[in-house]
Amino acid sequence: MADRILKDIRFYESEKQNIEGQSMPHELGKLFIPTNDTNYIGQRIARKLNELKYSYGEFDHIYINLTTFIKENEIIVSNRNIDKRIKYIDFGIDSEKLNSLHDSEKDNFIKSTTFKVLTHISQNEGLELVKKTENLLTEFDTEIKIHFKTKETNSYKVDIYYQIKALNGGTKAIIEYKDRKNNICRVGNYKLQFYEDIYTLVDTINLTDDKIILKPKKSFTADIANERYKTPIELKIEELTKINCH
Repeated sequence: MADRILKDIRFYESEKQNIEGQSMPHELGKLFIPTNDTNYIGQRIARKLNELKYSYGEFDHIYINLTTFIKENEIIVSNRNIDKRIKYIDFGIDSEKLNSLHDSEKDNFIKSTTFKVLTHISQNEGLELVKKTENLLTEFDTEIKIHFKTKETNSYKVDIYYQIKALNGGTKAIIEYKDRKNNICRVGNYKLQFYEDIYTLVDTINLTDDKIILKPKKSFTADIANERYKTPIELKIEELTKINCH
């Protein structure tokens, strides 16, 4: 089976052995009370690794199962096969200890656990990508930017990134513009309801004399997803914030 690029990391919990014949791991809430940021932490890490083209073989969904069945900090790659794209990885926890933590400590636990699991299952280039992502998350935390699309010519360059539930501004697209002729750089934001929306909202990037125009994908499903927005997205260059070019 061909290798797939990682798409998603999710968190589950269980008290029983995670094997066929036992009940499936369930949503967090009993053994580990999640914070408002728990799920977004998994999304940020997964989407940055997706940008970097990280692969864990044929599995593009990693489900981290926090479990009291195995000893604390033990990591076991489950042989439960519910889908050829999903792999459960069990991580041993002390439930009582975890739920005594403050939210910020819980968030740090989820981050460190995710990287422990990814380090455990990765090797060579994959290990380097995991370390790179861990360093970026340590530096930028909720503000980590995931690159989506670039358009460049001899006269300009437009880079589009997104952030997932950032403390500063929530989930948004970030549009960076560089006027190469005059060495002027600008940046603007566009609010997104869900980070996935960017994949249908921005299909092509065009420039007029005074605007950046982001045209959406055209399909039945894209049209439904884009109903929440005014399309195409038009950004007046002069209204974007000037920044230092780098």
